[in-house]
Amino acid sequence: MYLLGIAAHFHDSAAVLIRDGRVVMALEEERFSRVKHENAFPYRAIKRLMMDANITSNDLAAVAYYERPLRRFERILDTFVSTYPFSVQPFTRTMPEWLGAKITVEQSIRAATGFQGAIHYIPHHRSHAAAAFYPSPFQQAAILTIDGVGEYETTGLWMGTGNDIEHLASIHFPHSLGLLYSTVTTFLGFRANHDEAKVMGLAASGKPSFLSAFADILEASEDGSFRLNMDYFVFNRSDQMWSNRFEDIFGKPRLPHSEITDRDRDLAASIQHLMEQNMMNILQELYRRTQIDTVCIGGGVALNATANGKIWEQTPFKHAYVFGASGDNGAALGAALTTYHATATTTQRSPISSLALGTKIETASIRSELMQRNITFEECTSNELIAYAATSLANREVVGWVQDEMEFGPRALGNRSILADPRDVRMKARLNSLKQREDFHPFACSILEEKASDYFDLPDDTSFPFMTFCFPVRKEKIDIIPAVIHTDRTSRLQTVSKEAGVYRELIEAFENKTGVPCLLNTSFNKKNEPIVETATQTIDCFLSLPIDALALGPFWITKNK
Repeated sequence: MYLLGIAAHFHDSAAVLIRDGRVVMALEEERFSRVKHENAFPYRAIKRLMMDANITSNDLAAVAYYERPLRRFERILDTFVSTYPFSVQPFTRTMPEWLGAKITVEQSIRAATGFQGAIHYIPHHRSHAAAAFYPSPFQQAAILTIDGVGEYETTGLWMGTGNDIEHLASIHFPHSLGLLYSTVTTFLGFRANHDEAKVMGLAASGKPSFLSAFADILEASEDGSFRLNMDYFVFNRSDQMWSNRFEDIFGKPRLPHSEITDRDRDLAASIQHLMEQNMMNILQELYRRTQIDTVCIGGGVALNATANGKIWEQTPFKHAYVFGASGDNGAALGAALTTYHATATTTQRSPISSLALGTKIETASIRSELMQRNITFEECTSNELIAYAATSLANREVVGWVQDEMEFGPRALGNRSILADPRDVRMKARLNSLKQREDFHPFACSILEEKASDYFDLPDDTSFPFMTFCFPVRKEKIDIIPAVIHTDRTSRLQTVSKEAGVYRELIEAFENKTGVPCLLNTSFNKKNEPIVETATQTIDCFLSLPIDALALGPFWITKNK
């Protein structure tokens, strides 16, 4: 029997289908609605899951939802009462949505699936803890969950053993490192729950000169606990996140799309430093409580790859795992796995080392689309396609690479990617221009797993398949792969194992031509759009961006110069 996990109504809505504890398919609603970080109920994703698996509601043993909506609604009401009358306007604005789809999620589930059986509502941070631990290769681990806010919880300490997860401690709303980071994100002219990665990237070009100013804003204790001074925030009673007192310290907020100043860079560097410092303090406390040298981290803050890369240096942990879809999308998987392991007769788990869990574009649909558009193409064998792409990349061309199943989560990991030569120092500026992004954005490095330690200062762990960690580049390699190195001499890393299929073979072919066992890898999408999902979207994106060539399934397409 199958079990369906669902996340919806806040950001990164998703649906995940599992069978006997193994993922059958995992899909994000944004790939179908084409709204980035879609928060609507994932009707399209659920329909596609059930269609591709060829199942009906009769095949579902249960449905699991990634939080307890009534508990979250209780927190909304508590916040309204405690901040009245300041909260009247945002409260009345959000009530129609709460009294509609958010509170009646059971009706949406039954309408989408036809399922009339048991629906399990899993606490939000327990869903994150499950998504962090169950897919990991560890039989025992300390677990940290950290995000903006779930029902009440913003930070959770846990311990996982076998198929059991024990709760140890929590920090509750409004005290949240995730909300603090999002406050600075919006203050810098970006979007909350959308652009936090921009702040992480911008931080490398600044200096943490505002740390003393944050001393009154964030009170941190030696045991890892912390409190926000709410005199500086109004996110609990307003649509804006910071108060006038925040502006008294840091000045006026940056307007979106305006020039980025040194103040902005230094503020980004300061909040990144503060996040890292407090996250490491929490991890120190988690180790003290568990005495386990292995850790799994979940929640939206776990996507902060820069912080993750410092775990080995600044904590006692020797092994770490961060699931690639650690945000609310992955919580759909966590809810499903929690429900499964609560009733499973075995403690056996199914580790996840690949996020190729989505749809695959059929060859026939690609051929039909190309012919309808009268686009010249060459149908290739796998070896021919790899040879064409490796040659093109070695010649400093930009290649779209769309193969096999779509990845689950925010990162393209070689199946829905735009690829380039990491040796070309100009490639970073070229690709940021191509994607219409700010020039401070760094790019990730996909490298053959067994060659990674030759290029990066790595801990004993050797497998980092999800781009969830940043590591320093070895000094002697800086001039070899400058396009994937950020200002602070680190790079967001994806190790590509021997089981990775055709993407692995492409990197090997590139190495044979250049002597360099890695590629620059970024997601195949246009600005403010989700990663491409269909042949039509892929071709539209290819034609509208200055990409030189496209490997779409078995087809090789080039543009006239």
